[in-house]
Amino acid sequence: MKKISSKIIVEHLAQPKNFGKMTKPDGAALVIGQCGDTMEMYIKINDGKITEVLFYTDGCKITTACGSIATEMVKGQTIKNALKLSPANVIDKLHDLLGSNVHCAILAVTTLHKALADYLLKRGL
Repeated sequence: MKKISSKIIVEHLAQPKNFGKMTKPDGAALVIGQCGDTMEMYIKINDGKITEVLFYTDGCKITTACGSIATEMVKGQTIKNALKLSPANVIDKLHDLLGSNVHCAILAVTTLHKALADYLLKRGL
């Protein structure tokens, strides 16, 4: 594996943001990635905005960094804006994410979108 040198990756590996599990979330999802890593996302919504978002993964360091940065990117955003987040946005933030690890960004964003879908479906929206 290429040496992890991006300041952003190192920061999110040393102290992942929003890491943990949530009791009684407004929306939640668990997705198993193509490499076997699992990621969970939990969201709280207030007035149409994401007020809290947590993730948990048993995955590799890059998966952890992707979950951390994805949650940071949507915290405080409207549901509509959060649904616009793409794996490419996460990859752009994590400048030296290797091609073979693109699936980690896909896993993070897919899990987030499924948690948002869970919220919307529960409310019949």
